[in-house]
Amino acid sequence: MNDHDYVNFSEDHEMDYILQKFEQRQTEDNREELRAMGVELKRALKKERLMHIEFHPYVENNLFRLESKPKPSTKL
Repeated sequence: MNDHDYVNFSEDHEMDYILQKFEQRQTEDNREELRAMGVELKRALKKERLMHIEFHPYVENNLFRLESKPKPSTKL
């Protein structure tokens, strides 16, 4: 396993990468919510570290907990 395979919850830029991937706003509240999700999933899986392939599906199933980016206006 490579270090890049694991989520580094202490790095804002890594939280922002995940938020951007799921088209969510890159805010402190969203970063903290991702960290909370990480704690939950680590507890559920009884793991100390999470891989991206484990965490991303969990985020996808919990997008309702994050503030999404505003949709572009389609006014003509």
